[in-house]
Amino acid sequence: MVCAQQALSAGSKGVETPLDEDADRPAGLDGVGYQWSLALASMWIPTVDISDEWAARFARFSDFMQDTLTTSMVTLWTTSPLWALVLYVYLIVYVKAMRTALLLYLVYCFCDPRPYDGVGRRFACIHKLPLWKHVNAYFQPKMLFEAPLNPKQKYVFGSHPHGVISYVSQLIAGTTGLGIESHFPGLVVRGVTMPATFAIPFFRDWALAMGCLSCDRSSIRRILSDRHHRLHQSLLVVVGGAEESMLAHQGSSDLILLKRRGFVREAIRAGCDLVPIYNFNENSIYQLVDNRPGSLVHRFEMAVKSLFGFTILLFHGRNVFFTPYRTQLVSVVGRPIPVQRNYNPTENEIKQYHDLYVEELVRVYKKYKPKYAPDAADIRFVA
Repeated sequence: MVCAQQALSAGSKGVETPLDEDADRPAGLDGVGYQWSLALASMWIPTVDISDEWAARFARFSDFMQDTLTTSMVTLWTTSPLWALVLYVYLIVYVKAMRTALLLYLVYCFCDPRPYDGVGRRFACIHKLPLWKHVNAYFQPKMLFEAPLNPKQKYVFGSHPHGVISYVSQLIAGTTGLGIESHFPGLVVRGVTMPATFAIPFFRDWALAMGCLSCDRSSIRRILSDRHHRLHQSLLVVVGGAEESMLAHQGSSDLILLKRRGFVREAIRAGCDLVPIYNFNENSIYQLVDNRPGSLVHRFEMAVKSLFGFTILLFHGRNVFFTPYRTQLVSVVGRPIPVQRNYNPTENEIKQYHDLYVEELVRVYKKYKPKYAPDAADIRFVA
């Protein structure tokens, strides 16, 4: 009893006791066999931390899948007019039960007045779509403002350059959540595009939901008219048009502006301040095929433009799916040019505001080119 009590008291005081080396030995192994098993285990079991290695592999795989998803979503967005047309043709050819409805829908596309009424069919919830997170991750768009904008005032924004398909203009106007409206809540910016856009089945409804309207004169005047004063609608127009898209070569800064004065006239008639915007790296999204004047490609593009008012450009991207090149898109919004309203502006008055607009655009380009497009050519007005 005394020895037992002494052993217990020694253990309670933290006295170390020898460990039984054979306590964890599996049954059926003698001392020599157990030692050999430990030696073999040390030879075959690696000493690397397997959990860390697999975690690194999973992280690389996860990044690859995320990048693939982002690239796929951006490609789908940039080529959406083509896929919308392909889908319509496929349904009308192979799904007989839908032919009547699809033909009626096509008639509706040409008769729908909403692209021309100055209001359209805009859905503000579009900015909540996951698509824009992928677009933001791919292009990393950035907006800079030379001066704050008044949400209760109307503006006429001129966007330059046109690029191949004016992707930056689509981002900074409308309901994407990445443009002007996200920086100045309450300001409604309506982008305009060629009327032929609203003849493309399915895609036309997407364009209307984003807030796009037709660029014809009557539509622009309805957008800026006083009857929509509660919306405080501003206008964003890509001034260069289809003619400038033919000049959208990588590294170039050629603009069609000197002969474009209609947007200035409409700004004066509506009393809207003029605001120039230059989108750096817009021309780097795609690469045009050589279309120098006199070439076969140039003659083809001009022939299509003379027939339809727009042209079909020959270009390529990163792959056969027309995935755009990955480049940061930077939009710089110049200082607003105050405009005094005049329902019947004279040519001298239009020229005066147009000269101020060109001067502000050149100033913005020269100021930010060294930082955001150092390898680009100097700005040049072709016409």
